[in-house]
Amino acid sequence: MNLEKAIAAYQQALSVRTKKDFPIDWAMTQNNLGAAYSERIRGDKAENLELAIKAYERALEVHTKKDFPEEWARTQNNLSLVYRNRIRGDKAENLELAIKAYERALEVHTKKDFPEEWARTQNNLSL
Repeated sequence: MNLEKAIAAYQQALSVRTKKDFPIDWAMTQNNLGAAYSERIRGDKAENLELAIKAYERALEVHTKKDFPEEWARTQNNLSLVYRNRIRGDKAENLELAIKAYERALEVHTKKDFPEEWARTQNNLSL
């Protein structure tokens, strides 16, 4: 029930936090919405994962590697987790998409600069 309330609240926030007027807040809300959909129990699991992918992809419109590298890497990691668990589409292709997103995250989450994130991503990549 809490995720349902969170999803509703994020959707309401997006009526004010528009990409045009509040791009950073909009992207953060999209990222949070993606996380909520990826963990959602109610509804169709496959559809929830697709909604999570769309929300993360929207967040990446603002959270670019150039302008927001840490948020970009974090969102890439989140996106890879959803692709790894994706139900729709070809399983092998979904895993390739997950691997590519993990590799993109590692462009920022280097062993030197972000050792914990680097190790976590390396671990996720090995699963």
